[in-house]
Amino acid sequence: MYVNDKMVLQLVALLKKFGIKKVVVSPGSRHNKLINTLQADGSFKLYLVVDERSAAFFALGLIQECGDPVAVTCSSGTACMNYGSAIVEAFYQRLPLLVLSSDRVPELLNQCEDQMYDQASTFIGCTKYHCQLPVIDTPRDEWYCNRLINEALIELTHHGRGPVHINIPFAAHHGTAYDVESLPDVRKITLHQLPMKSVDWKSVSSRLKGKKVMIIWGQAVVPLKDVEASENVFAEKYDAAVLTDKMSNCHANNAIINTTITMSIMKEQQAPALQPDVVISVGANYIFNNEIKSYLKNGHAEHWQVGMEDKVCDPFHTLTDIFEMPEACFFEMLVENCESKTKGSYFAEWKAIADIPTLPDMQYCELYAITKLMSQLPASCDLQLANSQTIRMAHYIPIKDSIRVNCNRGVNGIDGSMSTAVGFGADSDKPLFYITGELSFFYDMNSLCIRHLSKKTRILLINNQGGAVMYDRPRGTATADLPIYLAAGENKIAKGWAESLGFKYLTATNKEEVDAGVKVLLDGSIDMPVLLEVFTNLSEDRYCISDYVKSQDQRSFSEKVSGKLSRIFKK
Repeated sequence: MYVNDKMVLQLVALLKKFGIKKVVVSPGSRHNKLINTLQADGSFKLYLVVDERSAAFFALGLIQECGDPVAVTCSSGTACMNYGSAIVEAFYQRLPLLVLSSDRVPELLNQCEDQMYDQASTFIGCTKYHCQLPVIDTPRDEWYCNRLINEALIELTHHGRGPVHINIPFAAHHGTAYDVESLPDVRKITLHQLPMKSVDWKSVSSRLKGKKVMIIWGQAVVPLKDVEASENVFAEKYDAAVLTDKMSNCHANNAIINTTITMSIMKEQQAPALQPDVVISVGANYIFNNEIKSYLKNGHAEHWQVGMEDKVCDPFHTLTDIFEMPEACFFEMLVENCESKTKGSYFAEWKAIADIPTLPDMQYCELYAITKLMSQLPASCDLQLANSQTIRMAHYIPIKDSIRVNCNRGVNGIDGSMSTAVGFGADSDKPLFYITGELSFFYDMNSLCIRHLSKKTRILLINNQGGAVMYDRPRGTATADLPIYLAAGENKIAKGWAESLGFKYLTATNKEEVDAGVKVLLDGSIDMPVLLEVFTNLSEDRYCISDYVKSQDQRSFSEKVSGKLSRIFKK
């Protein structure tokens, strides 16, 4: 029987799945749950070496002989420190030594506990990877524990071989029942690397046969022509739907660019039918992050990560495969090994919903001003967007495919977006349009002093004296006015600053003035930078997104009532 400890069960099950069968054990009490569980399974060959220093070097000999990863495990305290010499040797000899050190729970560190010091960071300078497992109390803990172990075991042989350290905290030595009859069928994340011939592409292709395939295309992918070309053929072969947004600059044939509003207006009966079987992610940083995570958590899709990034990224908690290779190579190999074209309507069903939304037709508000400009942007110009409310609203408005869009979405802060826009335009001869709110604008206002600012810079500044995104809730649910410490309401205008720096400055307080100001922004004959400051009402801006989404809702009254009741009963 196995110990009833999910952390130990995850570890032992993954050791087994990764084929790590040899474990060198030094005696002690802190790790008895792990040792007893390894013994109970019968798949592991255990070696007993009393002295930890000698045990670790003994493990190096095993690795030298067999060429495979070998684990060593010990109790807590100085027992772990004794592994140091062998770990350093393994690091410079590039031997895949897996160190499993037992420990007390981290909250007891420096609290006068016996046999405890900061074990987790002991070997940072001489291991390829180190982590401390969480004690599992919740499903999120279990997912995190599984991910960490996968990351650790992958790194033993990833980009070269070397030692890895997993620190394992135990709340108690004893008292846990041994009443689990079998190891859980835990998730193993499989890494596929170059060269291409090392991957069984026929097998990978067969896993897509007859499946609903969703590609999530993020910002970080450079839209090289060969990537889009290979993806287009792949999407046609496998009937894949490409969910993306403007930041990705992806214009693949099967692309759903307005993913945010598409997911917002999806009928409840459509959602289960459109759940994918396989999700292929390329890049990261998409504006529909919350929507797609919420949607996919209700399904059981395998997630495949594709690209040259060398980090495990598991945002949907279902990652099964990492294809560490150029995206174009991945798509080309699956096309080459596709035995028959998928006959389905998966993409068509997504597109049918994506074609429903219409251009926002709003009362005077910030969304009106942004729509007015974006819907008229000239072909082949460049568009830079500030974060927060600006980037959200911009994704409701269709633009020409030839327009390049960028936003600092990597960490999603409001700082520096205007400096980035100025830098982007410095060496470009194309018109550069930048849309921002006043918080981001005044935070980065000194960027307009940069001498390399292009005369073709055109700025649309929305000034509502506060962060409307902080209030973004449907009508009737908004709280009272937020304090300035949260929404940062301030009464500032850009006129004096902009004009002192040589900008042509315009202002607007109604639809007619916005229309006139946008015409000036679009006038390419003006040989100076232009700034249009649009003053709107925060009390209306706070509702503009939710009102627009509501206006696109295609559900009947009975469907809305049914959906609301189902959500109530779920709670």
